[in-house]
Amino acid sequence: MIKIALVDDHIIARRGLKAIFESEKDIEVVWEASNGKELIDNLANTVSIPEIIVLDINMPILSGIDVIDKIKSEYPKISILVFSLLYSEDTIINMITKGACGYLSKTTDPEIFPEVIRQIHTSGFYLGDLVKKEFFKKYNAIKLKPGFYGKEFLTAKEVEFIKLSSSNLSYKEIAVHLNINPKTVENYRDSLFQKLDINNRAALTVFAYQSGIVNLQPKGKSKS
Repeated sequence: MIKIALVDDHIIARRGLKAIFESEKDIEVVWEASNGKELIDNLANTVSIPEIIVLDINMPILSGIDVIDKIKSEYPKISILVFSLLYSEDTIINMITKGACGYLSKTTDPEIFPEVIRQIHTSGFYLGDLVKKEFFKKYNAIKLKPGFYGKEFLTAKEVEFIKLSSSNLSYKEIAVHLNINPKTVENYRDSLFQKLDINNRAALTVFAYQSGIVNLQPKGKSKS
C-alpha cells in the first residue's frame, strides 16, 4: 500500500480526494490535516508516517510554504506533492527547490490523482502538462552549448542521465537504459544534486527544462 496524507484547510477538497483514493486497492489515506501546524503535530505523534503528502499552499496558522523545509529536514523520505489553486512559475520553482516532488493544480481532473500518486511512488516526481507548457513557452528559445551550463561542465553521460530523469522512468529503469548498475545511478544523481545545488528529482527536471537539455513540444489543451 502507498500511504498518503491529505493536508488542506478545505474539508470538501480533502474528502473528495479521499473518496477517490478509497476506491484504489494500492493507496491508503492514513490521516488528514487542515493546516501546517496540524501536519507537523501529526508527523510528530503518529505511528503511521505517510510516504507522500498532498499539500496545499495557502492554509491558516502555518502554510504549505512554511512547513515544507521542516518536513524535508526531519522527514527526508516523505515525498511532497503541492496541490493548489495558485499557479505562478516562481511559486512552483520555489516549492520544488525547497523539496516538493511536483505540482498539481486544483483545476485538474481528480480522476488522474491515483496515477499521479503511483508515478511519484515509482519515479519520485510529477510535473503536469501545465507546468511543462509554461517552461516550454519561456525557455524553448534558449540555445546553449551542449554539455556546458553555467560554471559547471556536464559530461555526455550526465546529460543523458538528466534526460532520462526527466521522463517517467524509475531509477532502476534508467540504470538499464544506461547499461550501468543501480548504485552507479545513485552516484550520478548525488553528484548532479551537489554540482547543481539541488536536492530532488523534480528540481533536476526543472533544470533540464530551463537549460534546454529537454526540449518540450507543447501538446493540445491540458486538463491540468
